[in-house]
Amino acid sequence: MGAAIAVPLTRHDVIDVLRKAGLPEMADDALRELPDPADQEQVAAWAVPYDIDMYELISRMGGSP
Repeated sequence: MGAAIAVPLTRHDVIDVLRKAGLPEMADDALRELPDPADQEQVAAWAVPYDIDMYELISRMGGSP
C-alpha cells in the first residue's frame, strides 16, 4: 500500500464538528488557535490537552483514519 495522504481540514469544519459534538468551549478555542487550513496532525496535536482522540474527530467528520 502507498503512503497516507494528509487531508487538509478547514478550521470551520473542525469547529462545526466540535459544536455538534457538544463541545462549544473547545470550538471557541479552535477558532482562536487553529490555523486554517490545518492538517490532521495539527488538529491532533491541538486536541491533546482536551483528551480528544483524533480518530474520534475524524469519525465525527464522517471520515476514516
